[in-house]
Amino acid sequence: MMLPTPQLLIIHQARQAAEYASILEKTGARVNAVTSFEEANELLSFIHPDLIILSANMPEGDGRLYCQQVRATLVHPRPVLVLLHPSTDVNERINAFRYGADDVLQDPIDKNELAIRVLAHLRRRQEEFSNPLTLMPGPNMIRRMLEQLLVSDRNWAAMSIDLNKIRVYNETYGDLAGDQLIKALGAILTDIADDTDFVGHIEADDFLMTCRPEEALRKAERICQQFDKMSSRFYPKGDIERGYLISTGRGGIRRRVPLISVAVGIVDSTKRRFQSYVDVLTSARDARDLAKQKLESCFVLDDHPREEIRKGSTFPTTKVEVRKTEEDIVTGRILVVEPDGAMACLLQETLSLEGYTVEVTSSADDALTMARHEPPDLILLESNLSDRKMDGWKLCRVLKSDEALCKIWVVMATSHPDQSKALEAGADLYLPKPFDIPSLLNEMSQLLKSRFA
Repeated sequence: MMLPTPQLLIIHQARQAAEYASILEKTGARVNAVTSFEEANELLSFIHPDLIILSANMPEGDGRLYCQQVRATLVHPRPVLVLLHPSTDVNERINAFRYGADDVLQDPIDKNELAIRVLAHLRRRQEEFSNPLTLMPGPNMIRRMLEQLLVSDRNWAAMSIDLNKIRVYNETYGDLAGDQLIKALGAILTDIADDTDFVGHIEADDFLMTCRPEEALRKAERICQQFDKMSSRFYPKGDIERGYLISTGRGGIRRRVPLISVAVGIVDSTKRRFQSYVDVLTSARDARDLAKQKLESCFVLDDHPREEIRKGSTFPTTKVEVRKTEEDIVTGRILVVEPDGAMACLLQETLSLEGYTVEVTSSADDALTMARHEPPDLILLESNLSDRKMDGWKLCRVLKSDEALCKIWVVMATSHPDQSKALEAGADLYLPKPFDIPSLLNEMSQLLKSRFA
C-alpha cells in the first residue's frame, strides 16, 4: 500500500546542503535544499515539510532561534526540527533543545547516520499520525496524500467509505463490538488495496481510499461484496434470521433498523478538477451520502452528471427530486385506527392541532378500505381491535405485504408484553401503551420528515 511521499527541507550552506540532499533523496523522500532562512520562509508558505534539517551556524543568524520561530509560527502538524550543531560541548547541545529542537546532531555528520536518523523520525511521525484504532494513516496523512495527488500528473480516483447504522449497532451491541466491525472494514480495504493505492482512516467509521480511476468501480464492488459476506459474523443468529436490529429509544419506543451495510462515494480526477483536498473529501462524501440512501451496501460515482452504480450495474440519475418543506410535511395525512373512543378523539384533536389531516376508524376492514382509497402517509394502529376477522397484527401484515400500501409508515401502539411482535408484524415503530403524547408526536414527525428527505 502506498503512503504519502515524505517532504524534507534542508537549511545549510550550499556545499553541505547539496551533500545531505543527495543522500536523503535515496530514502525516497522529496528534498528541498536552501541556503538561507529567508528562502526557507518562502518555501514554508506553500509546502508542509515533515522534517526540517538546519544548521546551528548560518551566516544570517542562529539556527536555534529559527527553531524557536518555527515552533511559534507553524500550525499543527509542525515539522520535526533536527538541528546540526558543530560543538561537542554537551551543555551547548542541551541548550539547543531548550530553544525547541527535537533532535541535535553533530555537524558534519556521517551521511548514512543522518539517513537512518531521518528515517527513524519519519517512522515515528507516521505512527503518531496513524488512527489509534486501526493503526492506518490518519487525517494528517490523508491530507498530505490528497495534496500530493492534486499537484501530480497522474490520474486517480478517491473513495469515501463508511458504515450505515453504526450508531445503532453500537447502542445494541456495545462500542467494543462496533470497534471490531470498524477494524474489520479497515482490514477489507487494506486487503483490496494494491501497491499503488492508499487507504486512510479519518475517524470513527470514516475511511478514504485512492486508486487508479479504471480500478475504482471494481474495487468499490469488491468492498461491498466482501463486507456483506463478512458482516454476518458480527450478529447473533436471531438478528440474521430476522433481517434487522431492534433499536430501543426513550420510553420503550422500538423500531426496526436494517442490518449494517457499507456506503462508498467515488470521485475521479479524469471527470473534474478539484480545488483542494477539502474539495475532494466533500465531493466524495456527497456521493457517499447518495449511496447511504439505499438499505443495502452500494456505491455511487460522482460523474457530473451523476451515475449511480449498485452491485456492479450503471445507470444515469436524471430524475430531478423536489423536496418538500416542513410546511408540506406537517400537512401529511394520518389514519388513526383506535377502538377506544375517548383515545381516538384525543388523538384526532391533538394531531389536527399539529397541522395533520386526520381520519379515525375503529375497524380494521374500514382502515384497509380507507388506505386503499386514499393512502395516508402514516397509520397509527392499535393492536387490540374488536374485529373478529382481522386484528391490528393481521392488518399490519396485510398493509406491509400490499405493494401499493407497503410504504405507508405504520406506528403500532400496543400493551402486548412481547415487545418484538409489532416489529415482526411489519410495523415501522413499536409504541408501548400507555404512551406519552409529546413522544408520539416527535416520533411521527421524524418518520414523516424522513419520507420526504
